[in-house]
Amino acid sequence: MTPLTETTLRFTGGYAPLPVILLAFGLAGLMWFLYRRELKYVGSRAAQVPAVLRSVAVFILVLALAGPMLRSVTTLRQLGHVVIAVDSSASMQLTDEAPGAPAGSSKPRFQRAEDLLLKGTTPLLKKLAETQDVELVALRGMNTQRLWWYRQAGKDTSGDMPSTFELPATAPITNLDQALRAALGPASAGTALVVLTDGQHNSAGSPEEFSSTLKTSGTPVFTIGFGTEVPPADLSLLAVNAPESVFSKENFQGHLTVNDSMPAGVPASVRIESQGKVLWKKEFTTSGKGEKGFDFIFPVAELPPPAPGQRDKTLRSVNIQVAASGDRAALEKTRSNNARELSIHLLEKKRKALIIDGRPRWEFRYIHNHFDRDERWQTTLIFDDMSDNAAAGNLQKNFPKTKDDLLSYDLVILGDVSLGRFKPEQLEWLVEFVEKRGGGLIMIDGQRGKLHEWASGKTAPLVPVRFGAAAKKQTPASIELTADGQRFDALRLSDSPSANATLWPTLSKVNWHSNVEPLPAAITLAKAQQPAIVFRQVGAGAVLYLGTDELWRWRFQVADLYHQRLWMQLGAWIAAPPFQIDQKKLSVGTDRLRYSPGETSEIRVRVRNDKGETLTNAQPRAYLLHDGEEVATLQLEADPTHVGIYRAVTPPLRAGTYEISVAESPSAPRSEARLSLHVSDAGNPEWATLTMNRPLLETMATNSGGRFLREEQAATDLPGLLQTIDRKQTITKETNLWSSWWWFGAAILLLTAEWLMRKRLKLV
Repeated sequence: MTPLTETTLRFTGGYAPLPVILLAFGLAGLMWFLYRRELKYVGSRAAQVPAVLRSVAVFILVLALAGPMLRSVTTLRQLGHVVIAVDSSASMQLTDEAPGAPAGSSKPRFQRAEDLLLKGTTPLLKKLAETQDVELVALRGMNTQRLWWYRQAGKDTSGDMPSTFELPATAPITNLDQALRAALGPASAGTALVVLTDGQHNSAGSPEEFSSTLKTSGTPVFTIGFGTEVPPADLSLLAVNAPESVFSKENFQGHLTVNDSMPAGVPASVRIESQGKVLWKKEFTTSGKGEKGFDFIFPVAELPPPAPGQRDKTLRSVNIQVAASGDRAALEKTRSNNARELSIHLLEKKRKALIIDGRPRWEFRYIHNHFDRDERWQTTLIFDDMSDNAAAGNLQKNFPKTKDDLLSYDLVILGDVSLGRFKPEQLEWLVEFVEKRGGGLIMIDGQRGKLHEWASGKTAPLVPVRFGAAAKKQTPASIELTADGQRFDALRLSDSPSANATLWPTLSKVNWHSNVEPLPAAITLAKAQQPAIVFRQVGAGAVLYLGTDELWRWRFQVADLYHQRLWMQLGAWIAAPPFQIDQKKLSVGTDRLRYSPGETSEIRVRVRNDKGETLTNAQPRAYLLHDGEEVATLQLEADPTHVGIYRAVTPPLRAGTYEISVAESPSAPRSEARLSLHVSDAGNPEWATLTMNRPLLETMATNSGGRFLREEQAATDLPGLLQTIDRKQTITKETNLWSSWWWFGAAILLLTAEWLMRKRLKLV
């Protein structure tokens, strides 16, 4: 804090100080003039002192009558904190030579950002450091790197201001969410974020949601855009939407998105091939009108056999490429964004879900549609027809006939169905399915209250809540995540964790919810006045209880956007973990089947003894091999959701083929079974789009209360805009001089001294 105090004299009557002072001097002079007749008869010079004292007293009293007031204004100013983040991703290596590009754009974008901040007679970074606390960081993919800081007028600094960034623009991705969160730290008033980037966000998270959260804390984002908005001549493969796995007797199909900014009329093609064999091809002519899509399909049987020496015979890879041909093909800006590699896993079986309800409620119809459309799931749907003879009813006709049939499922979704509609042995199978098989059970309550019956008897261990009396009348309620619920990725409906918590209450309200309270060891994940989503481990499996059957209302105006995402995430989380290798004693699997460079893989392992019982005190280890060379040893830890399951996360993966081998303990030999992973080279996403993403940068700035500036505007406009984040506190203090004791005391003292001297000089 640097205080600045300004003191002024004013008069309460609104008089200007100068006339009042002149009047006081005039009356004081008049008083001196009146005393001159007495002074000419006294020869002592001391006789002049009473006249002076009387004149001074008159001067003070005249000022007092005008109401003098001393006003002190103290201003406390705290410097703003400015975090300057520079995008150092590979797309910042691009030069911009399109018509309308700014002067000097023949230099790479990263160098232009360096020139803007660090070069010139008075570099912009130096100018900002003179009036703000400044921190300079580089965005390196998902992470940040601090380059320099200068705070408290140089009392806290990392050294002299750098003349270059001293790092290359080579980050393989741009993340304008997580990386900026790390650069900014806790948001607070008096802080601003300045981002120098081309806006090509191509990683996880939502910059729009992140910037919206900053407005509430008074932290504006000033985006400085680099790059042309005029697309150069280029063809690029933007996206490939295709399933991770497919059955060997089916067709493999998907959708390709190509960006076309080439001149119109250039012949081009997009094709899919494997080991030199063309599996699908489409000829087209460029139009230069931006994105265009292509649907592809080809029989899986046409895929070439696995390469010699490849252990995993179910793994295949294909290459997807778009290319221009003819005389004008050389006009392309770059060809590094023309191809991608895609891995395909040939499956022998899908994950299985059994869906049971007492009647065809809306919630269950939509849930069945979600799972039925997903290539990874095989679903069985059973609605009870409520026939008088339960043994001959629809539920018994379609329920798994043997215990082994039921244990082959991974997930059971149980609705508002009476306990009496099941055979006693079927209830025992369900308990064993969860407790010993490690399966997942989701219970969805209903207004008929049939699930209350499940809370007693042999099925009681499956129910994680205690039921209370049903409310006579309920008002619509929003569902909100608890602090525990915010930690689970399965409940995330937004890419941004902070925005996810605020999103849930904005979704459509539910008109009905049950009255329950969680049992000990159960975790409440969401509430709608009462606990609405409750989770508990049961043996080797997991149970999730939903206290409402009206989540389908979330489809209002947004269709499957949130409802489908939630249910597919809940199913994948609660269900028994998938294993690509499932042997008698050892099972090994991963969270996904397809990975891109830089991503991590979650490895899951289950160990059984000779009796087939799951071991809960095992200490398995996993060994990660890349192209035959061991690159990591992983100590697996117990899964908090599924008892008897152990998991570990690999380091970031590079492109290539990996193998995972597992040992049951640190001293046990490695299993002969190997799980293969192929990390496909998805191409460099930094080169997919070559222009500045101005809409994103403008949205980030607007959402946070900041401004978007082009690079040529930053040097002149940014310093003035950042002055708004300075925090000032003004303290005003007024002293009434005319009513103060010392003011009147001085007048009385002067008059008393004058009287005493007059008596001594015999002037009275």
